[in-house]
Amino acid sequence: MGDRPYQPRLADPVIGELLSAVPALMLVGPRAVGKTTTARRHAADILRLDRPAEAAAVRADPDSALRGRAGPLLIDEWQEVPEVLGAVKRSVDDDPRAGRFLITGSVRAAPQVSTWPGTGRIIQMPLYGLTQAEIAGTGLSRPFVQRLLSGDVLGLGATDLTLVEYV
Repeated sequence: MGDRPYQPRLADPVIGELLSAVPALMLVGPRAVGKTTTARRHAADILRLDRPAEAAAVRADPDSALRGRAGPLLIDEWQEVPEVLGAVKRSVDDDPRAGRFLITGSVRAAPQVSTWPGTGRIIQMPLYGLTQAEIAGTGLSRPFVQRLLSGDVLGLGATDLTLVEYV
């Protein structure tokens, strides 16, 4: 994270759209792909469960810890206090307004269980590493289908490289 400027992601507009439509969104994906960094750009408030004091407060009373927080509330590293997902479920059941929670973490297996409380309440969105278009800072404003139809699939513009040179 450090002092590097934020690298806009193709996912940013999608996250914005989803937050305007659903009460809770969970970014899922491999470790270190930028889930937290990306989510911070969309959050009004942050709850960092990798900080022992914040985790202890949430563990003691997850429902109270979420109450009254500005949304979207980024709940980062949810797996440190899995009970927080039950609190999100109850909060969404009580108030289903869009854009209340944005959840990130480094674990994929736990939310896949059949008794997961987020079913029908927390939408999962995959996030992967930066694409070449994101790294180059091009093609971010043109949807993939438009780039495909124009022959510029990567959003990098025309190239004189042959396939062998590219590979």
